[in-house]
Amino acid sequence: MRAATTADLAAINEIYNFYVATSPATFDLEPMTDSWRRDWFEARRSAGYPVLVADAAGEVAGWCCLSAWSPKKAYLKTADESIYIADGWRGQGVGKALVGAILAEARSMDLHVVMAGIVGCQEPSLALHRSMGFEEAGRYAHMGYKLGAWHNLHWYQRHLWRETGRDS
Repeated sequence: MRAATTADLAAINEIYNFYVATSPATFDLEPMTDSWRRDWFEARRSAGYPVLVADAAGEVAGWCCLSAWSPKKAYLKTADESIYIADGWRGQGVGKALVGAILAEARSMDLHVVMAGIVGCQEPSLALHRSMGFEEAGRYAHMGYKLGAWHNLHWYQRHLWRETGRDS
């Protein structure tokens, strides 16, 4: 696991666009352009949010990032986590390693809560997040229509404040 660089953006975009085309894991319907991905990366870097990649001998096996949960100041200590694994690397522990690494980054940022929005049919992702201490916080029914079906969105939370024993 390492911090992503601009050299990783083509691989990050390729992984993401695979899910755009084949899966309801993202509700995006059109592929992201290289230019869009560069802007996305710079926005995270300038805001201080990490983008990590799983580097498998020079190949990006997956990526994970944190983003602002909301622009409202009261949510400053809450972040949104996203993770995507390259098709050939699913089921090999890459996701667990990436989520573990991004949670370590969240702790170093002194975040209070990490959120993850996961489409209900994505059982491997739901199971991964549960195994990493995320708890279901809510479900939104029929939130996105993709690939000929309506999909529910499940919200999961990881309460980092519980690890410190503080509630504020």
